[in-house]
Formats: sequence, structure tokens, C-alpha cells
Amino acid sequence: MRGDFHIHTTYSDGRLSVAEVLALTNDLDFFSITDHDCLTGSMEASQLTKKAIIGVELSTEHLGESVHILGYFRDPSGLKELNEKLETQRNHRFERAFKIRDRLKAHFGFELNMDFVTTVDSITRGTIATEIIKQGFPYTREYIFKNMIGRGNPAYIPSTKIKTAEGINLLHQFGGLAILAHPTLLIQVNPRDIIAMGVDGLEAIYSKNQIGHQEMFTQMAQECGLLITAGSDFHFPDDQKHGSIGSVSLQGSHLNDFLGKLRKGNQ
Repeated sequence: MRGDFHIHTTYSDGRLSVAEVLALTNDLDFFSITDHDCLTGSMEASQLTKKAIIGVELSTEHLGESVHILGYFRDPSGLKELNEKLETQRNHRFERAFKIRDRLKAHFGFELNMDFVTTVDSITRGTIATEIIKQGFPYTREYIFKNMIGRGNPAYIPSTKIKTAEGINLLHQFGGLAILAHPTLLIQVNPRDIIAMGVDGLEAIYSKNQIGHQEMFTQMAQECGLLITAGSDFHFPDDQKHGSIGSVSLQGSHLNDFLGKLRKGNQ
């Protein structure tokens, strides 16, 4: 059996709908749609197939760095309330999009048409990069992140104010498992500091791990008695920044441990 537990759709910064994502999961036994700060697409998928595990990628901050926490839930009980709580996060993303629009105009001399914001539940920098290209401005995705909206650039604005410990507690409050997403991407935050906050596991198997990181994070998780998960972080086909659905997967005892813990909740 195989599972990919980190997938995005058009509800955040993915380019495929829930139905289109489902069509790409034939080789998987389990999967989870984990849109940014939004449960809608994942709950939709869970109504269409028993292979879908309800999930979310929660945006948090620690020591000034973005730390993403994946949340997984055994059933939809109470999740409507959680999704409503995440509305604050999504509203902040909405407001941030217009601030980024203003900075792009001030620093780069073009104005983004913002009509797209009504079609996306959770607007990320990836959403904005896609729109810059779609609207015909002569920039590549790599250039946009490296020179415009990436950290330290003129149009960069952080996405969230929620603290990591608060985010972990919020997921636990609603019976979810909290997993540190792609620890390989952390720059100044030590994963062990996040482990100390009470996460249930690490996304040790990740599509864009650096050399040796899968082994390092797997060992770290095992030493701390934590779950190990796997995720492609799929956003769209032929995406150089993220993986394809099923390009990495959770299997064997790691998958059994994850599913067993999920059935029990975070107790």
C-alpha cells in the first residue's frame, strides 16, 4: 500500500480541481489534500472516495520564519468549526494579496488584475505568481520568487501571524494529528524546537529533500517516538519546485503506524 499525504488544489495554490487531483491518484491507496489554511477541498475529496484522508497545511511562524504544520483528521466531526477559525488566516492572505499588488506596481511598474481573488479560497504567493504569468507579464515563476515576492524582496509580505505552538494546539483541539511539513526547507528554525512543541510526526519523506535528509529526519523521528509521513507537495504537473502525485509515498510500517494513530486521534 502507498500513500501521498501532501497535495494542493485550486482551493489554495494548486492548479487542478479536486476531481482532477482524484484522477491522478489511481496508483495510491491513500492520499490527502492539504490546502493552505483551508479544509474545503479535502472534505470534498473525502465525500468522493474512501482513499482520501482529510488534511490541511497550516501556516505558522516561529522565530520570524514560516513553519508549515500538516494536520490530519480521522473524520469530519467538528471540522466545519475549524475551517471557520481558519477564515482569519484566509482573510489575512486576501488582504496581503492586495498589498503585494501595490508593491509590485511601486517597485516593478505593473499592476495585477485582482479579479482572481474571488475564485480562490486561500491566496498564496504561488497563486500570485501564477496570475502574474497568466496575465501576460514577461516573467518566469523562478524570477518572480527570486526577485519579487520571495523572502527579502521588495514585494514580499509574510503570510501569517499565528505562532507555531498555537497552530499545533489548534489542530490537537480538533482531534487532529500535527506533522511538521518539509523540515528540509527550514533555514533558521531547528526541527527539534518544533518537536518540543508537541508535534506528532515529521514529513521525513519529501519530494524535494536534500541529500541525506530523508535518513536524517527519519532517524530523528524514530529517536523521538514520532510518526513519519510522506508528501509530494503536488501543486501542478511538471512543477519544478514541487513533486508529482505519488513521486514519493509512505509505505510499510510507517504507513501502518500513521493510519493506526489517525484512527485513535491525537490521544
